[in-house]
Amino acid sequence: MRRFALVLLFACVHALVATAQQGPATRVDINSQPERASVIVDGRDRGLTPITLFDLEPGRHHVKYRLAGYVERDGYITVEEGRPTQHSNVLEPEKGILLVKSEPSGCEISIDGVSMGLTPRLITTLDTKDVHKMTLRKTGYRPATFDVKFSGRTPLVRTETLMLDSGVLRIVSEPAGASVTVNGIERGVTPLLVTDVPKGRATVKLVLAGFKDEVISDLVVGAGDRQVVSRIMEGLPGTLSLTSVPEGARFYINGEYRGRSPLVVSGLKPGDYEVRAESDGFGTESKTIRVANGSTPRIEFRMSNVMGRLEVKTSPVGAQVIFDGRPIGITTSTDPDAVLSDSLPIENVREGEHTLVVRKDGYAEQTRHPKIQSRRTSKANVKLKRVFKPDVEIVTDTGTYQGILVSNTPDYILVEVKLGIQRSFPRADIRKVRFLNGKGK
Repeated sequence: MRRFALVLLFACVHALVATAQQGPATRVDINSQPERASVIVDGRDRGLTPITLFDLEPGRHHVKYRLAGYVERDGYITVEEGRPTQHSNVLEPEKGILLVKSEPSGCEISIDGVSMGLTPRLITTLDTKDVHKMTLRKTGYRPATFDVKFSGRTPLVRTETLMLDSGVLRIVSEPAGASVTVNGIERGVTPLLVTDVPKGRATVKLVLAGFKDEVISDLVVGAGDRQVVSRIMEGLPGTLSLTSVPEGARFYINGEYRGRSPLVVSGLKPGDYEVRAESDGFGTESKTIRVANGSTPRIEFRMSNVMGRLEVKTSPVGAQVIFDGRPIGITTSTDPDAVLSDSLPIENVREGEHTLVVRKDGYAEQTRHPKIQSRRTSKANVKLKRVFKPDVEIVTDTGTYQGILVSNTPDYILVEVKLGIQRSFPRADIRKVRFLNGKGK
């Protein structure tokens, strides 16, 4: 016994000496935001934040924070002997996984007063720690409100069925394909099932091209009602718009003369019509045209010219052309030095012989009788002969001279005194100038 007591005393003294050599314990403060999070240090649960530890040995330690409704966080603490240490962490709220479905689909989702889109929808922005208030709404249905509570990160699926606050209309038309509006809102084309018509009075409108609009305004719809709306559409008369190239063709519809182009014929019943176009000098054109309810076919008849054509060129340029006693125009040329003019066309000339007259001052008039063939182009090149026809008289001290005025300048007058012979008269030598045939310059 005495020996055991000595051994125990020696051990106590040794422990006291060892403790004195280690010095005071190191302080470690651990906190979190929010507080009351569990703290696990090196795998050992040490309590709830805020917490102060004095038994951590110097070195690096793993710290884990856990709090219901928040994302678990990890971190490390490096403890230095004799030096107080602080460690804190901000915990982020844990987000739930919510899939919202509804019958019918397309319901508006509102959670805690915030719009979250339409069903079906996956929502991953809600905190799992809170109880959320969800409301589903859709026109024609009663709103529904539910509580949403998560169990950690376990996905939550909510499928809700809304009760009708409206009636159902089945809308059909003859023919089908009419556009449908219910209370001013476009809903589709017939045949159509509209499942969310608000209770009360309803107005249905049917619109189809070529038919008179149908408006049904005396419908009374109750919640859960099912009604059939059926209408036979009344066709509208058609309109036929006829034009021709060239204009002025005579139009016959089913053999009856209706007028000249451009022509609009309205009030036509649906069906096929035989349309014939006639114009002098052009071939007859016929077409079968279908007129539908309310349609306006626009048909152009391009007439085929069966008449002839004459192209006239003259030498010199600038001659007047007269055809069958009708002035056609003056020949021209794009080349100022040209001897022969460009072609002057005479269109739509009947087949047979015609009279062509070409005139120009100072030249002998020419008359020709071209023969025109149907659908052919004939050509006439007319060369005029010059004639000496004085238009000015010059009186000088040496005599009197007549000729054709070439130019008249402040210094002299140039005159063609004979064909191809010109003479210049200085102003100082001229006593009198007289223009002949009433012509003056």
